[in-house]
Amino acid sequence: MAYSKNPNLIDKKIEAGLLLFDTDSSRMMELNSTAALLWQESPANFGKEDLKKIIEARCTGAKNVEQDVADFIGAALKLKLVSDDGKN
Repeated sequence: MAYSKNPNLIDKKIEAGLLLFDTDSSRMMELNSTAALLWQESPANFGKEDLKKIIEARCTGAKNVEQDVADFIGAALKLKLVSDDGKN
């Protein structure tokens, strides 16, 4: 399945990760360091395999990669950071 980032988000790096501001809803969300890595390194349109490759390349010895990716996508969909239509 293809996912696409919400184009109405502005990001700001912070010490603990990343802040995202949704210009449509005026909501602000904080991403932890792992989620921030996935957000910053993934293209506008991505799939689960893209995220797995990011974790495997940047997090040596990472375990539970499949679950981490599933958790990130699930949370991102719920918060409307991404959509599952593959279009942004």
